[in-house]
Amino acid sequence: MALLEAEGLGKRYDSKWVLRDVDLSLGAGEIVAVLGINGAGKTTLLGCLAGILGWDRGEVKIGGEKLDRDRLDHRQRMMLLPGDGFHFGGADTIRNAAIFSELWRGIDAAPPLDLEEWLERLGLLEVALHPVESLSRGQRYKSVLLALHCADPEVWLIDEPFAAGMDARGMEAFRRLARAAAERGRCIVYTTQFPELAARFADRIVVIGRGGTRMNERTEGQDAEVLTRRLGVELGIEEARA
Repeated sequence: MALLEAEGLGKRYDSKWVLRDVDLSLGAGEIVAVLGINGAGKTTLLGCLAGILGWDRGEVKIGGEKLDRDRLDHRQRMMLLPGDGFHFGGADTIRNAAIFSELWRGIDAAPPLDLEEWLERLGLLEVALHPVESLSRGQRYKSVLLALHCADPEVWLIDEPFAAGMDARGMEAFRRLARAAAERGRCIVYTTQFPELAARFADRIVVIGRGGTRMNERTEGQDAEVLTRRLGVELGIEEARA
């Protein structure tokens, strides 16, 4: 059974349909890359899947149940990390991670990782006790990414992690965090505009455009370079180069 589904999902702002008839079926243990040009509705899609945004037609399901935006137990099964991140005012990285862990997993839940090890991998160990708002943009995003991992919901919804100002060390740590979570049975869904990144770091690729799902397929067995070119054509990149 799919962990997260969208059936005929549609969302509009005033009279403009941003999403129209989006169908998705995403499983536990999958890393899913969602691609689309600017304005395609990638961020809107994540907001609807998380239950933060309402939708105008269709439905979202979590674990086979229709997502009820008013049910806390449904909302706690997933977490959305927006492109600019978010954190609790005045909290340092360690306290911020602890708050997220308590809210999603309960006060007595043990963290799912070695906190000091991942602070080091993310390059945050020396600033771990500094207020998150005092950190650089890339450091803030890494801090909130660590909080997401400590919250450890069943579904991670991450907007543009490769465009969030993280350095190479942070991006590699993100890949490791995401893969470790997938191995625990979590579903990781992230958006990106970069075909080459998606082709090399996703179990499934979804392309949205013109309001709907233009591509939805597994990457297993596909050549990354060939897939990158196909995605480029789908997104109009290769066409523009030609």
